[in-house]
Amino acid sequence: MRILSGSGLRWRRAVGSDLPSLSAFLEEEEERRVGFSGRLIRDCARPALRLPSPIRGAVWIADAGAPEIAGAVLCHPSRLAFPVFPVGWAEGDRAFALLSSSYSPASAIGMAEDVLRYESALSLEPRAAVAYRLMTRSEGAPAPSAPASGDPPGFSVRLAGPADLDAMMPLQEAYEREEVLTPIHELNPAACRASLARALERQLVYAAVEGGVVIGKAGTNARGFRVDQVGGVYTLPARRGRGVAAALMAALLGDILAHGRKAALFVKTTNEPARALYRGLGFEDAGDYRADYFEA
Repeated sequence: MRILSGSGLRWRRAVGSDLPSLSAFLEEEEERRVGFSGRLIRDCARPALRLPSPIRGAVWIADAGAPEIAGAVLCHPSRLAFPVFPVGWAEGDRAFALLSSSYSPASAIGMAEDVLRYESALSLEPRAAVAYRLMTRSEGAPAPSAPASGDPPGFSVRLAGPADLDAMMPLQEAYEREEVLTPIHELNPAACRASLARALERQLVYAAVEGGVVIGKAGTNARGFRVDQVGGVYTLPARRGRGVAAALMAALLGDILAHGRKAALFVKTTNEPARALYRGLGFEDAGDYRADYFEA
């Protein structure tokens, strides 16, 4: 096991015996870390972490000589990094950089401070960056309610599944073109389809349907120990202004809360209509979040 010290911390690759401590660390502030925990949990009904393949990925952990973990960085096989650095971590600590030198990330995501520290440690310069605000929902927030008249006029909302893949593909492509792709990315239809198929199989996805056409969606994109991260909320431009997103979010949050789970999300800083919708549903700003891309 490679262990390097710096700034009073020991950095090393996590192994199976570290999973209980890593689980406790990720659960501690999971609203901020569910993008990390959710990528290592296969079934949120029986949540248990699985370390990534040591050939293509790793989890690096830091401690100060005690069993408790002070920080962790996920180097996912998809080449996405999710850093959570220790409080007071010094950017001059070269131990982490040396351990991570064999991993080449295509992107990094997480709390803005941690992403910027990660880039500084590895001398990475993003080619594209997207600024978000993390929003979390307090436990005291009232449960969202569906429109008083049932389904809003003209469309219905239902839970989607794998059988809806073909019907939802046009909407998914429109969503990726408008909300996901950066100036350095182009739409990859095969990857888009694969991403939607995984979501319909593993995540909660609600669809709004009008006249047999899927006009909107809302779902989760990470499911951790106790927190579901909402993502992919989208309505076709021609159908906006009719309460589609509000109806979808009410259904999705109702499902999440009914299972005793919490909800978090991140939203672009420039998307004020969405931020207003989420505030109305009980979400509050919880800090700067960002996704940086080093290659397409």
